[in-house]
Amino acid sequence: MTDTTDPDDKTEPPRETTPGRGQGNGEWLQNCFAETLESWGYLTAQREQLLELTADVVAKRDSHRGEPSDYLVCECKDWANRPIGEETIIRLCLLAHIGSAMPVLCHTTYLTDRAWKLAQVYDVRLLTHDDLLKDRLPPLTKLRPPRGTLSHRHERDLFSFRSSIAVMLRRHAVDDYPDHLSGPAFERPTDPPCYVPDRTGRDEYVGAEACDYDFG
Repeated sequence: MTDTTDPDDKTEPPRETTPGRGQGNGEWLQNCFAETLESWGYLTAQREQLLELTADVVAKRDSHRGEPSDYLVCECKDWANRPIGEETIIRLCLLAHIGSAMPVLCHTTYLTDRAWKLAQVYDVRLLTHDDLLKDRLPPLTKLRPPRGTLSHRHERDLFSFRSSIAVMLRRHAVDDYPDHLSGPAFERPTDPPCYVPDRTGRDEYVGAEACDYDFG
């Protein structure tokens, strides 16, 4: 089974006549996403080199809030019907690690089960084209909405997706984690990673049911 995102999103313009769409061309979605991020209060750049890899969109909030979403590294996949596999999520998480930023995937197709699970484990924000019509970036949630969210279905706690971190690699407090080291920080072995440089905001999760964002 794969993610139930509708690949025939009616808000998308036709591929045949829209500049920047079509086989091997992701410019249209990158432009749309960058413009949306700017309307949400971000400064953006496209096709940025991070060491030897290229990020489709990078962004930072114009006014920082001390949250993981202050810095973003984004991948855009404007695919017609090909599912997004785990390789895309792994590469995106590597880019986010390099840039000490929150990983975001904006896509027009759907995810395999494995890709979707990896996205939950590593706090990848998953946005469709419909999400770009909303007024803000979706929040991190303690309870993850199921794919094809229905009101009668139970949400899963984020910890149910994660195993513990190897003891040798645990970094618990800011005091024993020098600023010159780069990498995600954890409060406890089961806690989510925090990618922002100042290491704050790693507990900024809300319940999906309680938040005012429509997961649709």
